[in-house]
Amino acid sequence: MSIICPKCGRSSSEVEFIDAFCKDDYPIRIKTPDRMEFEVCTRCERIRLQGEWTPFGQKKVSDYIVSKCRGEFESAEYDVERQTAVFVMKAGGVKIDRFIPLEMKKTICQQCSRISGGYFEGIIQLRGDRAKMRKMADQLIKKLAKTTFIAKEDDKDEGLDIYVGSSKAVLKVVTDLGLKSLITKKLIGRDEGKRLYRTTFRVRL
Repeated sequence: MSIICPKCGRSSSEVEFIDAFCKDDYPIRIKTPDRMEFEVCTRCERIRLQGEWTPFGQKKVSDYIVSKCRGEFESAEYDVERQTAVFVMKAGGVKIDRFIPLEMKKTICQQCSRISGGYFEGIIQLRGDRAKMRKMADQLIKKLAKTTFIAKEDDKDEGLDIYVGSSKAVLKVVTDLGLKSLITKKLIGRDEGKRLYRTTFRVRL
């Protein structure tokens, strides 16, 4: 027995139906953002996502945009190249496309800006046996690179100095490795009324 679409009058023998409506006239209840905008760093190519700078990934962008969509759909995926979200509807599993304009605003992230400006908050001063210093330096740099940046290394007669973007990151890594360090702080300025310090961690091996 054929079903007649109450909107266009076509029957189920002519066109696919979703519930009581043909697929073209089925009332789609999907709400999407008018547009999406992300900041992308022109130097490291990371994007700003939910306030954090993270390596660009199409799945990350897709998942975030889909999380901003509402409606009676079972699943959805956003195609970055086509700037189109494809929704699989709960009723009948029909796929519906919605165009969501995507704009990538070029900028420079804070970390890249600081690197180019020679900024650093922490200094690790390694002292003692040369072979041990090099081995420890490589270990520290590998761990620190996961959360901050290395501004530079300075190989001196008295030891090896590592200049690091974040003093908090240094403190965590030094603590995690169980290293004993002599910590000193120096006031270097203010930012919006907040005191800024440069912290030195002297580690003897």
